[in-house]
Amino acid sequence: MKLRPAIKGSVLLEIIAGLLIILVVVLVVSSLFPSSYQGSLQAARMSGAVNLAREVLEVQKSSITPLNAGNQTIDSTILVQGRPANSKYFYRIDRDSAAGADPLMWKVTVQWEHSGKIKEIQLVGACSPK
Repeated sequence: MKLRPAIKGSVLLEIIAGLLIILVVVLVVSSLFPSSYQGSLQAARMSGAVNLAREVLEVQKSSITPLNAGNQTIDSTILVQGRPANSKYFYRIDRDSAAGADPLMWKVTVQWEHSGKIKEIQLVGACSPK
C-alpha cells in the first residue's frame, strides 16, 4: 500500500502542528517558574517582617521602661524554595496612644525592599503603663 504525496504532506503538517502545540505549552509552563519564585520570595519576606514585628512588640511590652526606637536595621537570611535569600528589614517603634493612657499602645512599623519597591507592615499592641 503506497501513500499518495498529498497524504504524506498532510501527515507532515499534522506532526509539525502537534510539535508546535507542545512547544507552546512547555514555554508557557516554564515562564511560570520565575514569577512563582518572586511570589515565594515576597511571602517569605513578609512572614519574616511579621515575625520581627511580633518579637519587637513582645520585647517592648515586657520592658520595664518602654521607649520609642527609630530606624533600627536587621539583616536576615531566609530560605525560599530551598535557596537562601538575604533580606534587610528596617523597623521603628512609636507610641500609638496618649501619654498616661491605659492600656498603653505601641506601634511597630517594619519596612523591606522587594523588586525595587518598599513594602511595609504595621503591628499595634497594648501593654499596661508601668
